[in-house]
Amino acid sequence: AANVKALVEKEQVLALFMIRGTPQNQAVLPLLEQYDIASIAPSTGAMLLYAPVNRHVFNVRSPYQAEAQRAIEQLASMGTARIAVFKTHDAFGEDACAGATHGFAKARLEPVLVRSFDKAAPRFDDLAIELNKANAQAVLILGTGSAVVKAVREIRHAGSKATVVTLSNNASDGFVHELGELARGVIVTQVFPGEDANTLAMVRDAATLLHVPHPQTRLSPAMIEGFAGARVLVEALRRAGAHPTRKSVLDALNGLESFDLGGIKVHYSPSDHSGLHYTDLSVIDAQGRFQR
Repeated sequence: AANVKALVEKEQVLALFMIRGTPQNQAVLPLLEQYDIASIAPSTGAMLLYAPVNRHVFNVRSPYQAEAQRAIEQLASMGTARIAVFKTHDAFGEDACAGATHGFAKARLEPVLVRSFDKAAPRFDDLAIELNKANAQAVLILGTGSAVVKAVREIRHAGSKATVVTLSNNASDGFVHELGELARGVIVTQVFPGEDANTLAMVRDAATLLHVPHPQTRLSPAMIEGFAGARVLVEALRRAGAHPTRKSVLDALNGLESFDLGGIKVHYSPSDHSGLHYTDLSVIDAQGRFQR
């Protein structure tokens, strides 16, 4: 919040872009109203940014609740009935768990175990033992990358072979690297098309731009999210005119009723700032790649 206040008052910025994290975005919400300024493509799927609609927030990605619901429904469709949930004891954990609850209801299932863990000092030794006793076939872990890595290590150390599922906030190469040999088989939900989806112009364009300065670097899900958000930002600035103001940027964003990012479209209206409605699942393969 202090950084945003400085940016708006001292630097006179036109808009805010890709603020990362649920508590960070929550802290900024009152300032958006105070300064009548847009926040574009916040890098979180917290439902508080989606409903009720906030006229200053323009989401690009789908909410965490949609991801968690999709994960449970997909597991159920594969015949996995004994599913547990581990969630961080904070707003993110509660928010995402609400989506999982919807998924259980649609699949007509009940979780075999739901447990919370401390965000600052997560412990999973006892939870791993409980998971084994519950004979869980899968566990949805809602937390930061480091917490999920710690959970996976304890779960495997306890002897559980339960399929591990987590959300797109952990769809990064760093997460895979931290997991090491335990990464293979972990399911990660996604909110954008895969980095190998070359039939989509957006993915091709992102790959082309990346490979000019970094020919050996491959696209990641986080890069796709950044690229999609940047396309929305640039289009808003283009439509805001030669001398854009905070108001003209807001007006331009509200006018993006159906904007093509390159094969997929974002939709905004005064009553809906969700942007893109897209959820998918990936599994980490032996090479550490997210396979759809």
